[in-house]
Amino acid sequence: MKSMTGFGKSHKTQSNIECDIEIKSVNGRYLDFKSYLPRELSFFEHSLRTALSRYVSRGTIEIRVNISDLREPKVRLNESKLRKYHEIILQAQKVLGIEGDPPLAYILEEPGVIQSLNQLDEDPDMLSILKETLNEALTNLQDSMYKEAEDIKAVLTDSMNQILPALRRIGEKIQPFKEELFTNMLKRISDIVSTYKLENLEQRIVQETAIYVDKYDIQEEISRLESHISTFLDTLDKPKQEDIGKTLNFISQEMQREANTLGSKFSNSKTFPYILIIKEEIEKCREIVQNVA
Repeated sequence: MKSMTGFGKSHKTQSNIECDIEIKSVNGRYLDFKSYLPRELSFFEHSLRTALSRYVSRGTIEIRVNISDLREPKVRLNESKLRKYHEIILQAQKVLGIEGDPPLAYILEEPGVIQSLNQLDEDPDMLSILKETLNEALTNLQDSMYKEAEDIKAVLTDSMNQILPALRRIGEKIQPFKEELFTNMLKRISDIVSTYKLENLEQRIVQETAIYVDKYDIQEEISRLESHISTFLDTLDKPKQEDIGKTLNFISQEMQREANTLGSKFSNSKTFPYILIIKEEIEKCREIVQNVA
């Protein structure tokens, strides 16, 4: 089990290159990847996606990469562009009636006048530090997700441990409630007999009895809820590498459905506090498991 919320970062220095990578993850239904890279490192985005997919299956991920290359740059002057920019600037000055030579520094800042000869996508030192920093950041991200998941697991387990006693207390009220229903049913039958002159009185009584029994029988709902809780806890104990978020979400939905049925059939002053506990804890679990991968 793993949380979709996590943070990992890494800083490395190697061969006069400094690299910083930060990764943030929050919950999401699908894998939504956003990278923030210097333009000269755009070639590295595919490697980022490929590496990330080995660690994360769902969630919204942000990756920021910063590089400080302190090595002596390999550059050359593009003489043709230098002359062309100089010519255009002189022409513009003539149109505006401005005399004098344009500043050389201004011309050198024009795109392509000074060209870099470094091919970073083929630079072994650059590729090495990028990959090492990324792997460490991803490992730290995964560790933080597992740590967060342990806290989530403790909360979910506590909720299940609160629901089970509440179910047992409700179960203790079933027989007294049935006896009360039976008394009320006899009164209802008596009212029917005294009020109506029916030809098929026996069939009407059977129908009334069936309605009462079917409407207020909750043993099946309790059994299913107990089964769901057992499955939920077993799922929490699966190996942490497995993606169990969708399974937990499905189980919690089924639990909520049974709890709603239970409440509609068997909610009275004696059982309402326990039904409230069950519904509140299930709803809390449904919200929490949205962040489980």
